[in-house]
Amino acid sequence: MKADTLNKNGIAVCNLLLTEPIVADLFSAHKTLGELILINRVTNMTSACGVVEKVSQKGVSGSEKASFKNGELEARGDIFEEFYYDTTSLNVLKYQPVRETYTVGDEIPTSGDSYSYPDSFDIIVLRDLVAVSVRNKVITAITSVDDYKYSGVPVINGRGFEILADSDEKIKAMLDEYKNLEDINDSEFFAKWVKFNTYRKIVIQKL
Repeated sequence: MKADTLNKNGIAVCNLLLTEPIVADLFSAHKTLGELILINRVTNMTSACGVVEKVSQKGVSGSEKASFKNGELEARGDIFEEFYYDTTSLNVLKYQPVRETYTVGDEIPTSGDSYSYPDSFDIIVLRDLVAVSVRNKVITAITSVDDYKYSGVPVINGRGFEILADSDEKIKAMLDEYKNLEDINDSEFFAKWVKFNTYRKIVIQKL
């Protein structure tokens, strides 16, 4: 019988969705890694305890990534992540529903629940310093950013955010600035060069 709530000392079988990867095992195989306690992060009180009966990865951020690969060049393709706002936990959760590895000549999905890209665009994956060109939904080139030339189509970063650069000079300035960052997650850099909501949105739903 399905239930939305439990009374005190109630027992239920639940599916737990995690925002980050953790180490876990079946309780039958490992007593320590197979038990859990849930703490209310507001009150710091114990909300529930239980045991792990099944472990699975459902494309949550941190699991196997979709990627682009061409010979020795490889880039993580987080443009396929889905962003959901969970009305129960009040958190934005990321799903990675696509686990393909794409190469030149492959067609890619340009729309999902929380993203919609043009049919033709370029991707600059900063952390891997790789550029991917997509024309009519098909990958036409995967190169080093050092060989990338701006061609007038929209440009996004590896997470699907619009890059605010529309010329070779601006792209080069952005890349030079990124390569000289002391912290690759520098908030000022991303506030200057990227925009979240051009091709992305957060879908509200109860998970």
